[in-house]
Amino acid sequence: MASIQPPSSYGTPYCSRIRSMHGHKLPAQPEGAVLSFGVPKDFDNLHHQMGIKSNSWFTYDRKKSYSSTTASLATTIVSVEDKKINLSKRMNRRSYAANSVKIRQVEVGPSSFTKIRLLGKGDVGKVYLVKQKGTDRLMAMKVLSKKEMVRRNKVKRVLAEQEILSSANHPFIVSLYHSFQSQDHVYFVMEYCSGGEFFRALQSWPGKCLCEDEARFYAAEVISALEYLHLQGFIYRDLKPENILLHESGHLMLADFDLSKQSLPVSPPGIYSTPNAPPLVDTRSCIAQLRTNSFVGTEEYIAPEVIRGWGHTSSVDWWTLGILIYEMLYGTTPFKGYNRNETFSNIIKMDISFPTTKRNKETQAVSYHCKSLIKQLLAKQENRRLGSKAGASEVKAHSFFKPIKFALLRHMTPPIIPGSNFDVPLYCQKKSECRESSITEEERCIPLSLQDPFAKFNSVTLYHEGDSDTEAISLDEGD
Repeated sequence: MASIQPPSSYGTPYCSRIRSMHGHKLPAQPEGAVLSFGVPKDFDNLHHQMGIKSNSWFTYDRKKSYSSTTASLATTIVSVEDKKINLSKRMNRRSYAANSVKIRQVEVGPSSFTKIRLLGKGDVGKVYLVKQKGTDRLMAMKVLSKKEMVRRNKVKRVLAEQEILSSANHPFIVSLYHSFQSQDHVYFVMEYCSGGEFFRALQSWPGKCLCEDEARFYAAEVISALEYLHLQGFIYRDLKPENILLHESGHLMLADFDLSKQSLPVSPPGIYSTPNAPPLVDTRSCIAQLRTNSFVGTEEYIAPEVIRGWGHTSSVDWWTLGILIYEMLYGTTPFKGYNRNETFSNIIKMDISFPTTKRNKETQAVSYHCKSLIKQLLAKQENRRLGSKAGASEVKAHSFFKPIKFALLRHMTPPIIPGSNFDVPLYCQKKSECRESSITEEERCIPLSLQDPFAKFNSVTLYHEGDSDTEAISLDEGD
């Protein structure tokens, strides 16, 4: 293997989000006023932040979007500092970068939203469908209890999720619009994906499985999202259909980043070369130094090295991708046992098998290339697993993905388009239909005596193309 300098376009990017913290409080509510969102009263004690607007990945009326963006930019005063920032963004952006930079200062709190219904709930909080006042925009608001997070030792997890969501800018990762906290709760206001969980989509599909072409499309979108996370220095660690959402366009979006692990500092990508193949961009080198001993993941998706306690790297994401592709094709995971111990034993010892699949009462064959991909992703030895040497580029180069043009994925028509019969109920979890939740074993407990374990939680407001352009302001305003 030879290591040479990567192309300049793959250099470590400057942060594509600019943060300017403001210690303002929301205007006090009139005495006796009733908030439309039933949450604790201490929400007016918030910190606010300005954020950058980025392009909407799945905007179909492109001419209208372009016109509104152009008109807004024409009236925006651009400072010298703006020009420097925009220049640095142009020099360092990849294909995921934003098309425009717009900032506005806003003040948000629970009174800024109207609660519509409960979407789901977990052990430390709930997710609501809400509507932002003054607009018709629907959003998903995650409300987490600080007390429960401290009691269950999940503070680090919410901080990791906030770090990823506030900096991520990718078409297949759910968008964050606001995050803020009160004395008792932490809030994420995110993009609402009307298709719900991908797990529900699979359960509703004929035979509870997809054909090979459909599985290839969705696997490619997941690879694209994982590649982006690895380039940013994160291992996802909990890939499964329950953590994937269906956008209204039918494209996938990764969500739930609380088990993700960050590598600091993030190394730049390299070039991986072998004698008989063209060189590949080595995305694994961005997180090559990160190895953790945490026991995390979901029972049927956990990699062998995690079960054995040998520690794990970004290769666990490629193992879970193999499980996901298998489940999309066969409607079940390959190593599922009658209980957890049997499942773990199967993961470590059992060879992968490929039964005959049926969809609409017709036998469905799985190609040699597809089986080859799954076998290589599910290699028991981490260093022999596909993706363990050059990361996402190595997986994308497999013959199974030859028909896929990864750069054009978001412009392709997905196999599943959510409709009126494919809406909110897919979010609601019925325990009888769900698998075991994620397993975690944190390295270190956060003592309850800490005065403020959430001090590192940043209040963020990020706006995306398609928001009201009349409220956009230039970088030099408001400071």
